[in-house]
Amino acid sequence: MGLNYIDLFDRAAQNAPDRLALIDDQGHEYTFDAMRRLSNRVARQLVEDGFQPQTRFSVLSPNSSEALLSLHAGQRAGGAWCNVNLRSPVETNIDILNRGNCELLFFHSSVREQIAAFEAGIEGLRRVICVDQDIDGYASLASYGDGADDAPLNVHLAHGEIGFQGSTGGTTGAPKLTQSGEEFMSMNMLNFMTLLKFEEPPVNLAVAPITHAAGIFAMAALVMGGTVVLMGHPDQDELLENIEKYRVSLLFLPPTLIYMLLNHPKVQDTDFSSLEYLIAAAAPFAVEKIAQAVKTFGPVVCNAYGQTECGIVTYLSPAEVVEALNSNEHYHRLKSVGRMCPIVSDMAIINDDGDLLAPGETGEIVMKGPSAMLRYKDDPEATASVQTNGWHLTGDIGYIDEDGYVYVSDRKRDLIISGGFNVFPLEIEQVLAELPAVQDSAVIGVPDEKWGEAVKAVIELAPGQTITEQEVISKCKASLGSVRAPKSVDFIDELPRSPVGKVLKRELRKQYWNTRETQI
Repeated sequence: MGLNYIDLFDRAAQNAPDRLALIDDQGHEYTFDAMRRLSNRVARQLVEDGFQPQTRFSVLSPNSSEALLSLHAGQRAGGAWCNVNLRSPVETNIDILNRGNCELLFFHSSVREQIAAFEAGIEGLRRVICVDQDIDGYASLASYGDGADDAPLNVHLAHGEIGFQGSTGGTTGAPKLTQSGEEFMSMNMLNFMTLLKFEEPPVNLAVAPITHAAGIFAMAALVMGGTVVLMGHPDQDELLENIEKYRVSLLFLPPTLIYMLLNHPKVQDTDFSSLEYLIAAAAPFAVEKIAQAVKTFGPVVCNAYGQTECGIVTYLSPAEVVEALNSNEHYHRLKSVGRMCPIVSDMAIINDDGDLLAPGETGEIVMKGPSAMLRYKDDPEATASVQTNGWHLTGDIGYIDEDGYVYVSDRKRDLIISGGFNVFPLEIEQVLAELPAVQDSAVIGVPDEKWGEAVKAVIELAPGQTITEQEVISKCKASLGSVRAPKSVDFIDELPRSPVGKVLKRELRKQYWNTRETQI
């Protein structure tokens, strides 16, 4: 029998049953013991109702104590978590869960008006539970498990059975559904238990949706015996207040939100002395912003890289960030996403023919390890396209230096080919981040009769800042040369982003390519 997430959580609960595990902005609190008992009761009732191991379940809720409790209950019963994001369109979430054969839905009362559409659109849905209260004929989490025993329950899955069924970000179209074993969750937990060192149990502030990467960090805090403070909405003022109020030591934020905080008027007056780790992930972290973040938040900034298909696979520690900042010899490492994590058995770079490349050579990043997905659901062709010779192909372009640091150049699909030259948007975005007037940016290729594609920068300005198109282009030419410099610049109030904060370049491209039959 393998190790699963519930094994790790129960060990933490046994060590400190009376410690506070969950706090949310609705005033709900649970100790480790209360959390374990309620999740046991709900899981036992699910088994009593006929839910079998690998049953697909999902949670539709803002960040809340009960939402995280539902994730625990589903996993205790041996279910496979299907993640959807509350901020995604209803139709998208219904499509994901319908294609994913979801049978169990936990929802929050705040989205009650959506549930009729879910019940109508998901063919195999058998049970719907309101996590926070009894409402309109739906039992609450507490009521549903009220008659069940709270004795320990922990259903383990056989090797190769599905413990996690994730949906990819969907930034290029309909999300694919990844299928992974229960090792996916436990391996990610062991990753963080190895990498993150605390003198006292951590306090994690869950700001980004726990249905995605923030949930992995929250669950990692719990297995380390820590407390998770859940914010239902990512309000920046409240975020800063909560860091001080709860003495937060572990904070995961997408880089976009970090950039916004750096420009927040209250950030200089906030006490960040409790912070031990500010982890950036889910999108590239601009080097110039890293330096600014260390100056603002302290020597606690770190970087991680991963995917729904394989979990977190590289890590750049706060110590490595500080060392790079203070060393001309190692400054370039700030452009990296760190070295491979303990759970990764190997990482490499391959060319289009599948040949392994030498250190410093650019190609596709590939990895091996127990957290890699088993398959894309019902899509053997897509699965075969990302699995070769035991490698999982990430679809990201980059290189690995002689010291093992991994550098992500860009997504394969984001590559711009202009006049026969390969142009990596991320490289340009890193230069744009050096401009104080630029809060965030996206570089895309747009139609051009001469070059096929021309490089365009789309910029979201920092509050109260201005800059001209020519100033932007001149800066890029000076740093990158004329070929890679943008040929034009558009300024936009707010870049389109996915529910987890990734810039949707697909949406930006539409306005430039919608009259073309092909999009090269």
